[in-house]
Amino acid sequence: MHRPLRPTEDIMELKKTFATRFTPDDTWAGLSDIHLVASCLPGASITEEIKADEYKGRLSVKVGPLAANFDGLIAIARDEAARVATVTGKGADAKSSSRVSATMKYAVSPGADGGSQVEINSDISLAGALAQFGKAAVMQEIANRMTNEFVRQFEARMAQRLGEEGAQGEIDPAATQQLDAGKLLWGVAKDRVSGMFRKKEGSSE
Repeated sequence: MHRPLRPTEDIMELKKTFATRFTPDDTWAGLSDIHLVASCLPGASITEEIKADEYKGRLSVKVGPLAANFDGLIAIARDEAARVATVTGKGADAKSSSRVSATMKYAVSPGADGGSQVEINSDISLAGALAQFGKAAVMQEIANRMTNEFVRQFEARMAQRLGEEGAQGEIDPAATQQLDAGKLLWGVAKDRVSGMFRKKEGSSE
């Protein structure tokens, strides 16, 4: 059961599953490299290693004219044998007085054709000025788009890491420089409107 929400706080539960073409061992190794993972996430960066599996990081987010830099702490607990890890993090943006905290658990298992399946379960709390953008349905769609971008970048960087031919050309560093939530929201809105028109056209036939 969730604790009562403050007026400017939103708590979300997000679940995602995605596949990679790499073996479970290679996928686990890639996801265990915090710097590689950060390079695949829009707006994320690791700013300092405090000690093993504890880091300082930053998440840069833009929503229209509002830009926020969440500076905070990240900790990782791993079960190597089970290929399961739990990542906890929290951060705050001084300018907007927004705060975010999250717990993410991911598991890597064998997938199709020698590849892997990754299951992610996240609890995210967003408070302050940016909480107004935290409606669950919209955030789920944004999470879908972010996951697609992460997988694309992860596949490209893993291919380069494993020495696959032509891998360097697939990487797009600009794609992860900042998380433009406003652009994602606009994309979600356009898709919803397009879907409505397609339904109307289908019903009129």
